[in-house]
Amino acid sequence: MSNVNTYDRESSILIVDDDDTLLKFYKIHLNKFFSKITVVPSAKAAVEVVEKNPIDLILTDVKMPRTTGVQLLKKIKRINSAIPVIMVSGALLNEKQQETVDECADGYVKKPFDVDELHSAIKKGLEQREGLKFLGEVITPNKNLRDVIQGKSKAKKFVDDVEALAKVEALLSEMNLKKSA
Repeated sequence: MSNVNTYDRESSILIVDDDDTLLKFYKIHLNKFFSKITVVPSAKAAVEVVEKNPIDLILTDVKMPRTTGVQLLKKIKRINSAIPVIMVSGALLNEKQQETVDECADGYVKKPFDVDELHSAIKKGLEQREGLKFLGEVITPNKNLRDVIQGKSKAKKFVDDVEALAKVEALLSEMNLKKSA
């Protein structure tokens, strides 16, 4: 399990699942790698956590009562689109759910999963989060980062440092490739 050596132990992970057994597994297993693990049994509780706390990554089940993981994904992206959301499911998704997951989710893990698959998805999500944090630091505060990321504006208009510009362009290129894959 070589993936885990690169984690920042201080990353804050939120896990959402209505299955108490899985929540206990996530909490016990991921506490070995992260000091800030929050587990909640519902989408409503997850939204409350996100509104009150800094979160670096969310793992959520797709099928939950009341509010599904797909509905939660949409809410989280409206609250803070920079938080990577990884969907976890053993159920088949309908066409609309699959479209939403493909367009909005930052990863997907199918149950039953191998812990290496889980760690791989977490690692990718946290790398994306770090990339977005870096972009936020180098792009001038008065410009809309989302416009740059979505390709509506050129990064070179906002970044003064040539080295930082190269890193920004590489990150944007990599993120674009990951989303289209």
